[in-house]
Formats: sequence, structure tokens, C-alpha cells
Amino acid sequence: MLPDDKKFWETWGQANALYTRWADAHEINYYLLFVLYALDGQETMTQKKICDCTGLTKQTVNSVIRSLKNEGRVVLSPGRGDKREKQVALTEKGILYSQELLAPLHELERRVLDIMGGSRAQQMFNMITLFNTVFEKEMEKRRK
Repeated sequence: MLPDDKKFWETWGQANALYTRWADAHEINYYLLFVLYALDGQETMTQKKICDCTGLTKQTVNSVIRSLKNEGRVVLSPGRGDKREKQVALTEKGILYSQELLAPLHELERRVLDIMGGSRAQQMFNMITLFNTVFEKEMEKRRK
């Protein structure tokens, strides 16, 4: 039996709400959390790739990046292929800031995944990946 659309949205919404609550508890913006999460461990990343990874709009990512740049936490450089596309990289100050914020979140996520168990966690990742892949293909079919 398939869960209904409402159950899917409730589950998805609960996950988003948990990350929003975590960000609020650490006095940071939800969008900032997601941009830092995308940049975490990356040498550089384009703003477009950040949008793709986070689901945030170009305007939102641009606003967060501009703020981080003004604080000296990221630097922008010309794109490798398209010079109009900017590469975003955390500065030393940005890496420290990101690590300070994300380390407790990563620890919490690891604890949750440990409680779930490796097999269930892998199943969850596989199912989300499958859902995203099928959803994207079905969207493409409808566009044609």
C-alpha cells in the first residue's frame, strides 16, 4: 500500500522543520546553514551547484554568499569554463566558522544514524535517491 501525498509532505516537512529548529537554536539563518553545509569540505563550488545541492533559489544563495563575502568568510573567483559563473570558496575564517557551526550538527546526525543502524540508514539513503531519480525523470516526461 502506498502512503498518500499528504503523509509524504508531512514527513518531508518534519525533516525540514527539524533543521530549521536546529538553525534557530544556534542563532543562524536556515539558508545560511544550507549554504555552509553545501560548501563544507569543498575546495570551491559555483553558486549554481549550491542551488542544485540545497534547493535554494539563485537569489537566496546570492544573498547568503554576498553576506559571507562581506564578513570575509568566502571569496569569489571567476569560473573555470564560464567566466561569468563565480566559484565560491570558504576562507580560513569561513572554514573555522563553518566547522564551529556544523560540527555539532554532524555529530547529531551521526548519532541518529548510529541509532537507526547502518542497514536502515543505507536503505533510507537508497530510497531517497531512488525517489529523487524517478521524480526527476517523471518531471522530464511531463515537460516533453
